[in-house]
Amino acid sequence: MLLQRRSLLQLFRLLLFCVLLFSTVGLAAQEVRGVVLDDASGTPLPGAHIQWQGTLKGTTSDNEGRFSLLVTDGLRPLLVGMTSYVTDTVMPQEGVPLEVRLKTSSKKLRSVAVRQRRKNTVTRMSSIAQTEVITVEGLKGLACCNLGESFENSATVDVGYSDAVSGSKQIQLLGLTGVYSQMLLENTPFLRGLSAPFGLGYVPGQWMESISVSKGVATVKNGYDAITGTINLEYEKPAKGDRFSLNLYENSDLKSEVTAKLNHRFNNRLSTGLLFFGTYNARRADHIGHDGFADYPLQQQFNVVNRWDYEAPSGFHSQTLVNYIHEERLGGDMRFERSLRGSDSIYGFGGTTDRLHFFTKNGFMLSNTASFGSQVSGTWFRQSAYYGLSDYRGEEKDLYVNLLVNAEVSGGHMVDYGLSLRYEEIDESLRSQPYLSAAAVTFDDQLSMREVVPGAFGQYTFRYGDDFNATAGLRYDYNSHYRRHLLTPRLHFRWRIAGRWVLRGSGGMGYRAPHVIAENFGLLASGRDLVINTPLQMEEAWNAGVNLTRKIQLGDDRELTFSIDYFHTDFLNQTVIDWDQDAYTAYIYNLDGRSYSNVIQADLNVEPFVGFSVSLAGKINDVRCDYNGTMLRKPYTSYWKGLLVLSYHTRFEKWRFDFTTQLNGPQRLPLNKGTLQGEAPAYLYMLGQVTRKFKRFEVYAGVENITGYVQETPVIGYDAPFSQAFDASVVYAPLMGRLFYAGLRFNIR
Repeated sequence: MLLQRRSLLQLFRLLLFCVLLFSTVGLAAQEVRGVVLDDASGTPLPGAHIQWQGTLKGTTSDNEGRFSLLVTDGLRPLLVGMTSYVTDTVMPQEGVPLEVRLKTSSKKLRSVAVRQRRKNTVTRMSSIAQTEVITVEGLKGLACCNLGESFENSATVDVGYSDAVSGSKQIQLLGLTGVYSQMLLENTPFLRGLSAPFGLGYVPGQWMESISVSKGVATVKNGYDAITGTINLEYEKPAKGDRFSLNLYENSDLKSEVTAKLNHRFNNRLSTGLLFFGTYNARRADHIGHDGFADYPLQQQFNVVNRWDYEAPSGFHSQTLVNYIHEERLGGDMRFERSLRGSDSIYGFGGTTDRLHFFTKNGFMLSNTASFGSQVSGTWFRQSAYYGLSDYRGEEKDLYVNLLVNAEVSGGHMVDYGLSLRYEEIDESLRSQPYLSAAAVTFDDQLSMREVVPGAFGQYTFRYGDDFNATAGLRYDYNSHYRRHLLTPRLHFRWRIAGRWVLRGSGGMGYRAPHVIAENFGLLASGRDLVINTPLQMEEAWNAGVNLTRKIQLGDDRELTFSIDYFHTDFLNQTVIDWDQDAYTAYIYNLDGRSYSNVIQADLNVEPFVGFSVSLAGKINDVRCDYNGTMLRKPYTSYWKGLLVLSYHTRFEKWRFDFTTQLNGPQRLPLNKGTLQGEAPAYLYMLGQVTRKFKRFEVYAGVENITGYVQETPVIGYDAPFSQAFDASVVYAPLMGRLFYAGLRFNIR
């Protein structure tokens, strides 16, 4: 049966490759050329807009007023216009160059102030993938100190702690951990590999302009490792941002944060931005369980970004960003100090991280219908951490190059193709001694790796007006570490069925290389022995899903959006973390059997009256895996989740009120040493914030975890931390009680 399934998959890949190959053959299109001049002086007019009548296809004139435009649907009238000139309509003739003379408009425009309510979240109806965009307004409605706290008003992404010692957070998308989704920064690779454990804390909330969350497999342009979805972060652009902005934050546990942004525009072409973030938490607290362990670690972080954007009139565009982070954490026993590292009498956790990341993106037009772009990004990462007697060190060097051509062929159809290369070198060292009487075991050869991955990809986009479009893509990669040839087929479609009903679908293959310790740091916060069955193979899975979205206009610029979707993920191979064979050992091995997830989600967003918005969502997760011959639910994954988000603002947004309620369903607990076995109960999590806006600044105050619900025993065996009875990895509920905070935002526009 398994052989038949693999044969069918190979056949599907071959058929998709043939479709892609024959679809990308486009016919050369006829071209219309011309020049736009001022009627009175005869001087060229650069930047004039030329567009086919009745379509959205067009171009602009160059510095000499010249333009060229493909004829894809037959000759039709051209609309030629420019600010301060009267728009003209001309009819081109085959093979005859156009000379269009525009007359100066005699009308004088009066200034008009336009105000529009910016929404917290936006569902992109035109996107081929199911995409939810969390806007800057949605981020402001939360404490949003970092990326890990930016999804509290989203039902799509779940966030939880990996253990009760380190403060490390991890996300889930489509019921699976975040490592199966792709984290991008402005469409370039960002948080992956060894950055996974604490990566959500490396992105300050105040830096982000928006977060786009797309479910299902991504297109083939950004690699093969997006299985469950893509999260793309957009930072504020210096050409559009305020000249200076400052955010100050303080909470009731004396955690302080400062965020500053400085933007400067030299001219219409060149701009630069400097972003700074610092956080300091010097107070330890033991509110939860009163077990002598700190509820969260002491933390210090310094984070700075410098970016440069350049855009030439010729169409050349360049963006370069450099980011450096230094972070230190210290936790565990309330009495523990950094000098006690390696102590066998007082349990401690500590970690130091340095990370340098950059990207540069450059692009230019090859013609009016084709463009070339390059993406180069790199990361240097070094981390030293310890949990009790276990010691971990990791260093990563990563370089990624992506070259891409985008071109329009006949009928408005598009083709994308290109080459990519990734070089990744990871050196990890783990000396595991989970409890005092255990012999120290070193895992070095099983963890370190070096990958060289050259790749090539192509995809074809078919369009039928505005009603239907589909993209078929295929990429080939060779992974030198696993010595594997990888074929990645992917397919997406969008169909506007009728009116404002939109149906979307996606399907395809995905692969990823596992980094079991970095991606499962909770393993080290336990007295369990660690057994890794090597060699671990690449993870690979199929993902498919459908989405139906409906928008209804309510008037007064208000609307109702309803969406429902279903996604299925089926693993051919997976790295299994098995906690269930016994409570004293964690086994890691390649999947032998089945592993899958089924996720259904429904969302309703409506603005009943001006200024008041309501978001209601519900989700069901069915995620199961074969653990040593027994099919069980995936641990620490809620069976269901409900979400209610209320937001209200007064006239001119002087006052704003945001309130969020999460209802998290029960979740399976693996076999452990505590008293709670089998299933963790459902719980309610609530948060709210009030914002008052003044002329040049705004103040905000709020509370997280309003009900104060926390996990009853976050650290199992806290009185014997150097024995097998110790386990701080069983985390199923909030680890922080009711938390108050306040802040100030100041901008110079």
